[in-house]
Parts: sequence; structure tokens; C-alpha cells
Amino acid sequence: MRRLTLALVVLCACGGGGGETPVDAPPTGDGRVIDGPNSAPMITSFTATPAQLPAGVATDVTWSWTYAFEPTFPDPTCTINNNVGAVTRGQATSVTLNAVTTFTLTCTNSEGMASRQVVVAVPPAAPLVATFTASPATLVPGQATNVTFSWTYTNAPSPAPACTIDGLGTVTSGMATSLTQTTSRVYRLRCTNSQGSAAAITNVNVDECTANTDDCQANATCTDTADGFTCACNNGFTGNGDVCSTQVACNVLPSPCGANATCTNGTSCVCNPTYVGDGITCTRNRIAFTTSTTGTGNLSTWGVDAGGNSGLVAADAVCQARANQAGLGGSYVAWMSDSLNDAYCRVHGFGGKKSAMCGQSTLPTSAGPWVRVDGRAFAPAIGQLLAPNRTIYQPASVSEFGVDLGVTDRVYTGTSESGEYIAGATCGDWTTTAGTGAMGEVHGGGGGSWTDSLTAVGSVDPSCATTGRLRCVQRDGVATPLPSRHPVAKKAFVTSVTGTGNLSTWADASALTGLAAADAVCQARARVAGYANSGTFKAWMSSSSSSASTRIISNGPWARPDGVVIGTSEVDIEDSRLGAALYQTELGTYVQGTADTGNVWTGTSTSGSLTSISCTNWTSTASTGTLGRHDLLTGSWTAATTATCTADQRIYCLEDL
Repeated sequence: MRRLTLALVVLCACGGGGGETPVDAPPTGDGRVIDGPNSAPMITSFTATPAQLPAGVATDVTWSWTYAFEPTFPDPTCTINNNVGAVTRGQATSVTLNAVTTFTLTCTNSEGMASRQVVVAVPPAAPLVATFTASPATLVPGQATNVTFSWTYTNAPSPAPACTIDGLGTVTSGMATSLTQTTSRVYRLRCTNSQGSAAAITNVNVDECTANTDDCQANATCTDTADGFTCACNNGFTGNGDVCSTQVACNVLPSPCGANATCTNGTSCVCNPTYVGDGITCTRNRIAFTTSTTGTGNLSTWGVDAGGNSGLVAADAVCQARANQAGLGGSYVAWMSDSLNDAYCRVHGFGGKKSAMCGQSTLPTSAGPWVRVDGRAFAPAIGQLLAPNRTIYQPASVSEFGVDLGVTDRVYTGTSESGEYIAGATCGDWTTTAGTGAMGEVHGGGGGSWTDSLTAVGSVDPSCATTGRLRCVQRDGVATPLPSRHPVAKKAFVTSVTGTGNLSTWADASALTGLAAADAVCQARARVAGYANSGTFKAWMSSSSSSASTRIISNGPWARPDGVVIGTSEVDIEDSRLGAALYQTELGTYVQGTADTGNVWTGTSTSGSLTSISCTNWTSTASTGTLGRHDLLTGSWTAATTATCTADQRIYCLEDL
């Protein structure tokens, strides 16, 4: 069928041949408009504007197209696939793409249909993490639990990123991982593709309070926090939460304070050093001390304290005599072994060898914990004190009278870091000055140096004619929890990883050099440990342009991950004496000391300034660098010796502002 449209022409002869403009005049010269026949649409072009979209982001796209002839009859109806739907030419619709997509336009009328395609590109995109969660987010301390880590993106990263979680390795969203935690920690997610990377953190909490694994005193209330817990004394008591003393009017007679307590400020009964309790009832902790007296490896020569005895019997007699002289009370033995008896067995009240269960049906484990005479914690229970745990809080470096002893002093032990006899190193079972005797460092605060110096310094055992001391530990007394936290201290640790003096070669250096690389290592290790403020950590190191004391702008206090304070201020750590050895890593492990002889790159003197020996400002392995000893508390903690910069050593890391 054809359609003919006729234009009517009205002619008027008026006024001598003049005329009017015709009504509805045709647009063509002959007065007719002729449309073509009804026909199917023919699409000659199809475009999308813009032609590429950001991945995962809703974007308005304008659709345009043309026909082979205009207009087409009947008017076609047009649609676009991929959920765009019906459209008109020039219309904009919202489109979200995650990958390159081909769109097909289809236009249809009664005569037929036509199609044409256009490709909308999605350029590669770095990941943008929207959410990162852990389920469950709260764990029971020390109990293995499957935790599912999940995350989402605000875009559709292309190519698909690879994701890792610090400390766990490569992961996928929704993957369950078995975790065993004793404290709360933060986990860091990092997703990376060829276009870049993104990171996010989430906290996995350990509720020590509800699990009753906190060490708050009985008269304190535990409050769970993101980093652990806090202890606050209840009404009627005063103290720091670890120790809560009865708050009473005690400056009256008779005093309400217990026999082993002191009235403080007239309002509080406080247990005396080495005693624990609320001030009304105070019980005695087990004590460890180092003798104020000295002698050779022939213990029968130790004068009246030896009681005319020899060998280990003389050693125990000396310890008991020293304790009695100081009025300590209790039963004491020397931390010493001979060829028939291990120190491990002796501190439990038995003889024999640890390997033979000390003559018992099962290995005894009840010895410890111990405090020093000044009330500071020395060590936890013996299983934690000895290898492989090697946990020491503060060294037992004070005498029976509470006097701090010389920094170079040693104690005769004949005992390894596992608490056992060291063959050939006990001065003929402590009866002669011939031969050699194994000794420990009086100020040994980490690894095994407190009982065997060779675990840290690699030297030979000294002659049995050398003057040394004895370390004495109490067998009886009360085994009570030892406070090991500081509620406001910043964290400090020694790295679990090692590297050369050219810090740019460390895996965590992030392509940086010198001190910037050192700080990057510390911050990376802090992230692995889950510290929420990991970006503030700095290395205790100096270079020609910056000293450790000026780089660290915080004034402390600082504590190891176990909570033991190493220094109350910057002045405190620069006075040639730490409060505790900085030998615990960011992972909570205590460094053994034998593999790296306790050495740490510092380039720093005891005052926190540059020693001028710093591996060419920590950029080269062709020179030497100053090392500290992480097992000692003396000035040697930061400046003990030097080494070639090719050696693998650790780094000290301190939390800063």
C-alpha cells in the first residue's frame, strides 16, 4: 500500500490579477509531499557517550543512533540489552559496569527490525576496599577459633586483585582461618593489582574479662578494651588495679593493717615489698636474689656461710645464710647444677635429672614465679622462665638486702637455659678452683644469659678461680600472679626479622633507604603484630643527620608487648640502664640469643646520639655498624660492640607520637 498526500491549492484572482498567499502551501515546488513506502528501520550508526566507564561506578550514558533514511515509517521502538531497556535517541540511562561490555541496540517496527552494537570499555582499576570484617570478632583467650575474614569493594577492581592479611598470608574473602590469641589484635588487609593497592584494618578482640584470664586483683574490676583490658580498684580500695589495698583510716592504734603491710597516707593499708594482698591480708611471694657475697668455684671456701660444707650443699647453705641475714625468711636453694643434679629439680625440692623427671612419676612444674627483694617481678613459673620461652621480667640483679649489683658481675650456675647440668663446666662439682665453671650474667635480662653467659656472648667459660656470686631462689612461699603491665605505656619491641646494615635490602623497607627504611620496617612489623597505631613506630637508630634521641619525640613510658616497662621516660632509657631487657619481638616471642648473639643495629650511644659507626648511614654493607645487646639492661643494650654491615641483625622499635 502507498500513501499519497495531496496539497489543496486555492487560487484567487483578485484585483486585476493580484493574489493571496495560498493556505497550507506545500513545501515542494509541485505542491505534493510524497513519503516513501513503509519500511523496516536501517541503523547506520550507534554510539555511547562516554565510551568508557569507571569499574563499579554508576554512570549516566547517553545513547545515540542514526537511520539510513529519515523518517522511518512506522516509527520504530528501540531497546538496548544488558538491563538498559527501552530508549529513545539521545536518552541517558544509568549504567554500572565491572568489565568491558558490548551493548546491542534493536529497533523494531511493523516492517521489520535492525540491530547495531557498541562496545563500552572499562579501564583497569586499583581496588577500593569498602568493608573489612571478622566473624566472630571476639575470641576466647588461648582457644583455637575459626575466624572468617570478609571484605567488599566500592568498585570492581580490574584485574582481580590478590589479597593478603598481615601475619596470615594470602587470603580470599569469606575464607575461614584458625586463630589462637591471648590478647586482642588488629589485622591489616592489603589487596593489590597492577593498578595499585588498598588496605583496611579490623580488630579481633579477646575478652580477658569475661574469660577470667585477666590478672586484675580480687578487689578490682576488669574492663575489656580494644588493646586488652584495664583494672580499676573497687570502692573502698586504692591502687593501680593490679594491686588494690584496703582504704581505711589506718593512722590509728591499733592499726587495721596486716602484719606485713604499711599504712600509707593515713588512708591505705599497702602490702610490703615481696608480699601481695589487700593490705589486711598479705602473703609472701617467692623471692629470688643474687648474693652480696662472692667466692670462687670451690664453694667450700665461701667462709662461715658455707657451714663447713662443699659442693651444692655449701651453695644452699650460703643462700640460706644470706636470706636469714637479711631477715627474708623461707627456704632457699642455689640455682646450680652438678653432674648428678639439675637446678630444675633442685628448685622443686628434688634431686636427680630433669630428663628422669627428677625422680618423680611426672616432671614437676610448680616452681616460681619469683620476685626480687624490692618487690619487682623477676620471672614467671619455671616453665615460662626456661627455654624455649625464656621469659624474664626484670633480672634478679639485686642482693638479699635489695642493693643493685655491679653491671659486670656474674653468678656461678653450671646450668643451661633449660635448667640442666652443663657437662664439664661445674668446677669438679663445685669442689675445686681448677677447670672452668659456667656462669650467668647478674644483669642478664633476656635469652639464656641470666644462667649461661655463653648463650649470648660466645666466649669461653671462666676459670673456677674467678670471683663470682650465687643466685638464690625460694622454694616455699606463695605462687601468686605477677603484674606485668603498664596501663598507659607505649609499646617497644625488637624485630622478629633480621637484615644487613644496608636497610634498603630488608623485605619490609618499602623501597626506602637509611633511617626511613628502618622506620618502615618497624611500622610493617607493628602492623603484623596488629598494633592499631602502627604508623607511629620508629627505629632506635641514628645516622649522621639524625640521632635516635631527637627522632623519638615521645617521652614514654615504654613497655614490651608483655607489658614490662623498659623505661619510664626518654631520660630513663638514656641513663645506661633499662628497666627490663628489650628482647621480646612484635610477635610476643622472647629472642633466644644464640643465633645472633643478642645483637641489634643501633649506631647509637647510651645517650641516644650517633656513634659515627652506622654502615654509611645504613645504606651500605661495605663498612661497620654499632650494635646493642637485647639481652642486657646496661648501656650495652644500645652500644655493646661493632660488626661488619654484612651481618644479619635486628632492630629496636619504639612507639612514638
